[in-house]
Amino acid sequence: MEHPGDFATYVSSLEPDADAVTAAKDAHEKVREQLKTDEDTKDAHKDTFLSGSYARHTAIHDINDVDVICIIDIDHAITEPEVVLSWLQGVLSKYYKETRLQGRSIGASAAEGVWLDIVPSTPVSADEGPLWIPDRDAKQWVQSHPKGQIAAATNKNKATDGYYVQTVKLLKAWRDRLPTEKSKPKSYILETLVHQTIGSPSSHARAVVSVLEGIQSSYGFYRGTGIVPQIPDPGYFSVNVAKRWTSDDFDAFLDQVKSAAETARKALDATDETESRKLWRKLFGSTFGQ
Repeated sequence: MEHPGDFATYVSSLEPDADAVTAAKDAHEKVREQLKTDEDTKDAHKDTFLSGSYARHTAIHDINDVDVICIIDIDHAITEPEVVLSWLQGVLSKYYKETRLQGRSIGASAAEGVWLDIVPSTPVSADEGPLWIPDRDAKQWVQSHPKGQIAAATNKNKATDGYYVQTVKLLKAWRDRLPTEKSKPKSYILETLVHQTIGSPSSHARAVVSVLEGIQSSYGFYRGTGIVPQIPDPGYFSVNVAKRWTSDDFDAFLDQVKSAAETARKALDATDETESRKLWRKLFGSTFGQ
């Protein structure tokens, strides 16, 4: 059974609360103004914009971090990623007591428990298009397209009458309940898989079944092969979002998908309301349907 009321209530419970949204907004607006006006950045600064799950409206519960892309006027061919990241950390250290040099960004602890991830970048060609961003571990600049990711999510959400964003939230909630860290994929990998498999659902229940069965159908045969297939970024197809996914973690995730797909199908097909709701609770927890 589809339980539209139960799903609507459960999705609503996953939404970040108003205080978290306000804190995130205040934090990103402040750092963007700092980057625009600071003496050490204002000449190189071209633009800042939001990225990540906060920008794509797919965050759940607390907003753990806010991604800010900072476009700067540099020549990536002659400037090392490490140099740009260290420079940016020096600037942010003027304003934040805790900063952290990360793989592709500088992290900064802002007020109200908001963690900012500031990603320096420079355009591949046009400011609105793909960007070069630093990869400190690989010691090179790599291409990404954050605005393309946002556009892909927006378009998919519109094409599915709003089910895409809500299904991403549902799958994140399911993912967070999985028993091992190995089986929990990064959020953007999960978003990409939902984007690939959601189809044209007519309910939350059917969307969840479509995604879980779609992942199993598309990738289940890779289980145990030691191969993690390429999974193209819907916002920039030349990028493989699974590049850093290990085969062990991939297999652990597929094991969970197989079981969850079977449970979701039984829950959808069940004709007894109590039994159906009991099966959905196996995926989403005891608060589902309360």
